[in-house]
Amino acid sequence: LARADKSLARADERFASAETTEVPSLQRHVLPLMGRLGCNGRACHGSFQGQGGFRLSLFGYDFKTDHEALVKSETPRVDLAKVRESMILAKPSSDDPDEHGGGKRMDVDSWQYRLIEKWVAAGAPAVDEEKDPHFIRMVVTPTEIVFGKMGESTQLKVVAEWSDGAIEDVTPLCRFQTRDDAVAKLRAAF
Repeated sequence: LARADKSLARADERFASAETTEVPSLQRHVLPLMGRLGCNGRACHGSFQGQGGFRLSLFGYDFKTDHEALVKSETPRVDLAKVRESMILAKPSSDDPDEHGGGKRMDVDSWQYRLIEKWVAAGAPAVDEEKDPHFIRMVVTPTEIVFGKMGESTQLKVVAEWSDGAIEDVTPLCRFQTRDDAVAKLRAAF
């Protein structure tokens, strides 16, 4: 899985600076980040009825429908003319609890905000099923964890491989859950 010539730095590193010129992908970056932030989950816009008049596919599986909901719906969440006023940026970065029912999800000066902002500024490009790279596989390491005593911890790493040969550490775009908080607790590092 380690082909150094096509390895990409993590999204939180690539979008840490406002100077980046990279255009994020809806499939590879925007929808996974929305999953990480909880936007397309069952308790939010990913529920079968959506939230606040806005609905996304559960966990971002339907790129076409999600793009249409974000860009072409009656109340689009993307404003190509006024990027920073786009609801996709303004609502989840607001400190006003009445502005976004899901609460604040990101800061205006965060890599998450910049990633979405760059996508909107680039015209909010859709996924081109024919031309865009397809997901090949994902590897989570370590594959097995056995702790010897209470309080030990480890960092999980998630790497995605794409059909164009790109290898990307997508850990900051992932949302981790435990089935039993009595056995293991998760702490977000991003």
